[in-house]
Amino acid sequence: MKHLPANKYLAGISNVFIMLLPVSLISSFCLLASNGASLFEWREVSSELKIISSLIAQLFPVLLVVFFSQYLASLHKQPVVAVITSSVLLYFIICFQWELFHDGSVIPINFPFAILIPIIVSFFYQYLQLWSVFKDSHLPNVVERSINLVISVCLVSSLIVCLSYAIRYVVFDGLDLTLGMPDLDPMSLFDGIIYELMRGVFWSIGINGHVILAPYKIELFRMTSESLVLIEAGIGTMPILTSNFYDFYTGMGGSGNTLSLVLCVLLFAKNKGYRTLAKAALLLSIFNINEPILYGLPIMFNPMMIIPFLLAPIAGLIIAYFATLWGMVPPIMGVISWMTPPLIGGYLGTEGEISGSILQGVILLIGIAIYYPFFIRMDKLSMGKTALDSLTERFFTSEKIDTTKAIGSYIPHLSINMAAQKNVEHLHKTGDFILYYQPQYDIDKQKVISLEALIRHRSYSGYITPPTFIESFSELGLLPELDFWVLEKAISTASLYAHDPNFKVSINVSPETVLVPTFLTTVTQLVNRSSLSFTQLELEITEELLIKDEQQTKKTLNQLRSLGITIALDDFGSGYSSIAYLSRFDFDKVKIDRSLLLNIDTERGRKLFGLAVELGQITGASIVVEGAETKDEVDFIQSLGIACIQGFFFYKPMPIEEVVELGLVKLEDETVM
Repeated sequence: MKHLPANKYLAGISNVFIMLLPVSLISSFCLLASNGASLFEWREVSSELKIISSLIAQLFPVLLVVFFSQYLASLHKQPVVAVITSSVLLYFIICFQWELFHDGSVIPINFPFAILIPIIVSFFYQYLQLWSVFKDSHLPNVVERSINLVISVCLVSSLIVCLSYAIRYVVFDGLDLTLGMPDLDPMSLFDGIIYELMRGVFWSIGINGHVILAPYKIELFRMTSESLVLIEAGIGTMPILTSNFYDFYTGMGGSGNTLSLVLCVLLFAKNKGYRTLAKAALLLSIFNINEPILYGLPIMFNPMMIIPFLLAPIAGLIIAYFATLWGMVPPIMGVISWMTPPLIGGYLGTEGEISGSILQGVILLIGIAIYYPFFIRMDKLSMGKTALDSLTERFFTSEKIDTTKAIGSYIPHLSINMAAQKNVEHLHKTGDFILYYQPQYDIDKQKVISLEALIRHRSYSGYITPPTFIESFSELGLLPELDFWVLEKAISTASLYAHDPNFKVSINVSPETVLVPTFLTTVTQLVNRSSLSFTQLELEITEELLIKDEQQTKKTLNQLRSLGITIALDDFGSGYSSIAYLSRFDFDKVKIDRSLLLNIDTERGRKLFGLAVELGQITGASIVVEGAETKDEVDFIQSLGIACIQGFFFYKPMPIEEVVELGLVKLEDETVM
């Protein structure tokens, strides 16, 4: 069970449910306010609030489709707009095919389809790669992307609609899907257990069990009403199983007796995130509204919590049944609102008998005991493990991070390094990530030969933060996401200047990113979708990568070089022993670190610098010196026969617009003129 949270799909569903928690909270509070308004006979206000609650609730599955599609697209490095568009279209079309629209509703509510459809869409995009149909065209970039989007959405949607049609009207042709539902006797304890079990199973996979099993509840309500009429006439007795019997003994806090779970979390959780969620859900749970706990913990699609979610109400049903049968409490009389708080409901339902409240209290305690071992297990898994933010608070996603950094809990904002987590959250809230570019200058040719892409953060007030935040991403295990974003952004921007065959863009990639299984495929797809040729891309790696997984690293670097991509060894001389790796790896370029340049004012420093240059030249790689800031440094570098220099003496990192203004690169139309 401990491996379940590491599943990237369960993790994604969990994060999306958490992100949509405000939607369910608003809907629930509107419903609660509607019920309160009805008590004061404010009928118009109550009706409007109820409609608002219903409309918001109907939006939930649509938003689920959108954000889960976004998660999957980011996970598999697919076009986000295409995946979202296809998924939303198919959700409505397939729900219409399967006749899942309720009367008077224009939005279907079906959680299994809301989750299954994005997965299927992502699967089709992953294997068909339709968005690259026109990657070799000479159309403008925007037009090309628009055409690819339309074609991919239409083709994927058509294929899946046909598949759905075949399943619906060929496989299930003439089959009444309701025939599989058991014919339950409202007066039978055994059938009552079956009803409660089925209701819980449906809820655990996102289907409203009340709607599916409505015939049983309607029949139960009818028999309850008939029994009340007979009792008022002085004949007959009240049956044990009534409509309110389930509300008061198996639905305290909502389906699954989840008030017991909320109390369990408040009493025993060590995780502050869990306790915060329980405090927020407590008020609604008192009125038997449990959407926040269903979606927030979550219970839905959470294998670890489904078992107690099924057992707790069944235990309450059996205990209450025999307590009533043996005369320990009177049967539930009358028909009372399902939102009546526990303890009060038991008291009113038994016509003022305190035993009804006591019975509810006992069932709550037993429910806590049932939930306890399962919740404590999940609570322990959440402690000391990284829980990545929900999609609204994550900048980047990748398959690697979800498989190596297990999401030990289903609550956001939990991390091993809270300072790093807060730093990343702060960056997200206060601005955007952008790319600056620092030119590499060739003294002999008197021109810029390459641009190195450097990530920066720009606040909404315009303040530029240097890349000190990279350490925070590293501590959270998010460097691959950061690098993939930089790769996509830099390659897309560089495409505007790809008409110059001598133009080259240089991008740093971390060791963690190079070792991601999909790294080579992702880089290949990004270049193919752009106007760049492989020879116009340079990837800079550090010495740290060479000591991690030498065999895999060598294989990946050779494959990249075979495509024509330049491989540069960055920060040479700053860290690990590089000499051995220079003899075992092939590099096209070696970049001498500024740390060696700082010591050229001494004879020893100059000799060491010259030795580093000679070592690089022995491999046949071109040499670039980083960090030159003074004329003396530039003169010394030039005296060693080095022409390529990168540093503040020539150019500081700058936005691409400034690079263009300085005439360091030109647009294609400017070249023509």
